[in-house]
Amino acid sequence: MEWFAALDGGSAYKVAIGPHSSATPAATLRKLDCDVAMCGEPDENLPLLASKPWKDIDGCCWRDGAGQHITATLGVTDMAALGALDFGNYPIEKHSHRHHVFYGEGRGAELEFARGCPWSCNFCNKTLFRDKFRERSVDEVLKEFDRVMSRGVDYIYFIDEIFGVGRNVRRLLEEIALRGVNIGFQTRIDLWDEESLDLLGRAHCISMECGIESITQHGRDELNKNCRMSTERLSELLTYARRQIPWVQANLILTEHDNKDDIRRFQEKLKSAGVWVSEPVPMFPFPGTPQYTRMFGEPDDQAWERAHRYYTSTFREKGYSDIQEQQPSPIEDLECTR
Repeated sequence: MEWFAALDGGSAYKVAIGPHSSATPAATLRKLDCDVAMCGEPDENLPLLASKPWKDIDGCCWRDGAGQHITATLGVTDMAALGALDFGNYPIEKHSHRHHVFYGEGRGAELEFARGCPWSCNFCNKTLFRDKFRERSVDEVLKEFDRVMSRGVDYIYFIDEIFGVGRNVRRLLEEIALRGVNIGFQTRIDLWDEESLDLLGRAHCISMECGIESITQHGRDELNKNCRMSTERLSELLTYARRQIPWVQANLILTEHDNKDDIRRFQEKLKSAGVWVSEPVPMFPFPGTPQYTRMFGEPDDQAWERAHRYYTSTFREKGYSDIQEQQPSPIEDLECTR
């Protein structure tokens, strides 16, 4: 809001993209005082703003003198047809951050192999934004690998919603194993076995973040994880992964089915094997998720305020995670919208 407000009048259009504009385009236009809010994936549709009537662009919502124009369609990107970026106009050399690596030095970059996810977990905010699972061409992704490596990058983080699903991921990893670059990603540990985890080690994986969510089958079922492995087997695979990969993280969400003493034992067992396990984070009902829709219906202009108010009122007494602000302010105060 502050950044948009600081822009001079000029002739440039201000465009908002992402899960906020996808779930609540009208509220996004109003709060940001921007010209356009894009619903869904904007990759292929952003350039069309300069050449086509906005009413003919999928996912385009806008404001003009006649008021707001809200579309019900979503933009969807054809990932299979997405060619390799050349990065010619991107200052890679200024980017030193290595995503989800907490030691040492190096130069990082972020690439995308696949988009979307075939699961429908209740808490995941991908339904209106990056939903259907699609893979890119392995050859095009490898071109991007080689281009960023030639400019000094030694660590690549995949921004995929979930890495390791597609039928071509093994071929990609075998090719990466031939290159001297480290990789990281987020995934589900139940996508892997000992053989494929060995391949990750050969492919120079140094950071693996895994969503476990609940330490009980009932909890995972409640979250609609569709996980067919036992908690014991998940623990075995996390421990095995840690033998190949320097940083393995297991994320937990607080559910009613998880006993705190059992959580502590689960954490201690895995931490003793070198796996970092988060404190359970209370689940936030993001507008656009199945959880929000079940609780409140379809998102409206007050969706974010409603979700945040529910979250803070529910967990102010129960407690937040150790990595969270313990006394969060209302959204209305943060956004000055009272």
